[in-house]
Amino acid sequence: MTIKKILLITSLCSVSMSSFALDLVQAYDRAKKNDPAWQANIYQFEADKLNLGLATGNLLPTVTIAGNITRNHQSTKQTDLDGFEGSEEFSNALVSDTSTQKQIAINARQPLFRIDAWEGYKQVKTSVLLSEVTLKLQKQQHVFNVAQAYFDVLRQQSLTAAYLQEEKALLEQTNMMNAKLKEGLVARSDVSEADAQYQNARANRIGGQVQLMLAQEKLAQFIGQNQNEKLAVLSDDFQFQKPYPASVEDWINLAQSQNLAIQQARLQRQYAEDGQRVEKAALYPQIEAVAAYGYTKQTPETLISNDGKFDQIGVEMNWNIFNGGRTRTSIKKAAVEAAKAQAELDAAKRNANIEVKQAFMQVQTDQAKLQARKAALDSADLVSRASQASYSEGLKTMVDVLLAQRNAFNAKQDFLNAQYDYILNVLKLKSAVGQLNENDLIELNQWLTYKSQ
Repeated sequence: MTIKKILLITSLCSVSMSSFALDLVQAYDRAKKNDPAWQANIYQFEADKLNLGLATGNLLPTVTIAGNITRNHQSTKQTDLDGFEGSEEFSNALVSDTSTQKQIAINARQPLFRIDAWEGYKQVKTSVLLSEVTLKLQKQQHVFNVAQAYFDVLRQQSLTAAYLQEEKALLEQTNMMNAKLKEGLVARSDVSEADAQYQNARANRIGGQVQLMLAQEKLAQFIGQNQNEKLAVLSDDFQFQKPYPASVEDWINLAQSQNLAIQQARLQRQYAEDGQRVEKAALYPQIEAVAAYGYTKQTPETLISNDGKFDQIGVEMNWNIFNGGRTRTSIKKAAVEAAKAQAELDAAKRNANIEVKQAFMQVQTDQAKLQARKAALDSADLVSRASQASYSEGLKTMVDVLLAQRNAFNAKQDFLNAQYDYILNVLKLKSAVGQLNENDLIELNQWLTYKSQ
């Protein structure tokens, strides 16, 4: 494939019409619908919320309907009635050797004193809050992952375009040197140097195209596959903004109160403490009110049959006095798990401090870095053009020209990387304090344009 064809394809990929380009907000809207991992997180949250209904059921009445049919057979002795007239008939009326009993009843139970059920209910309430915070943390990470995948594609598109531009310039330089070599105007070493620089640029372009395809595949993992879709690109007037508040201590305090990982660890500690109370509840008795209403029918009927309706009401108590020491061991285990949760909370607080400091300092230095990269880009471009002019006048060698061109293209690539690094560092800083959400994507979307860069 020739350089002209490659440049044409790349320009067509980078030029986006408003009716076809996909911006950042649209990409995330599509990711919410098409990303199966995110859908799985939502389903897990919905399932966790239903656990509260299950725990509530342990505190409410339980009503069951039960029925049975029993076939009884027994041998009877009639010794005491032998000799009396009608003794056999009287015995059969009193008791039957074979009988069938049918019974149906409605049974109801209402917990009166169930510390285990109540503590279990409170633990499930904590677990639902924990699941909610976990979903928020997953949502924040999802926002960041989609944004990162989107900007990685834009980064690789910009770098690939720069690689192609460099390759084209070096190819023209090499062709010019070959023509001068045939005329005996330059040394072969100059031609070899130009060709070496061209081959290096060609290798960079090939590697860049591979990285672009990988970045596109990563984005497609979130938003779904669409090979011909264009993306809105970063505007030329994109500006750096300093983090606010301007003090790192303010960001650290914000993280300690709003960082989602800390909130998650705090609820995990509470959940473990609730688990301790659940295990201790096994030491208390369980008291329930019980009631039954039903009907019994025995055939054949006898004088001692209890046919007819019946009702019962009462109170039951169960107290597990000894179960082999399992309850005591479970209480000790729950205490260890609570201590572990406290240690994880302390670790989450320290990690949040480190993340905030790193992200804040990185964003704070990005302004100076971008200014320096832009100044280096302008200087390198000026030196490159001056070197070409000096070469035409015989004041510079071809090696000097190629080195100046190499520095100019490197400066451009460094500037492009610095731009996208800044964007991702801003998102990391907001994520560290638990404030990254879809509104940040809307703000970033204002710096995207449907025109080519």
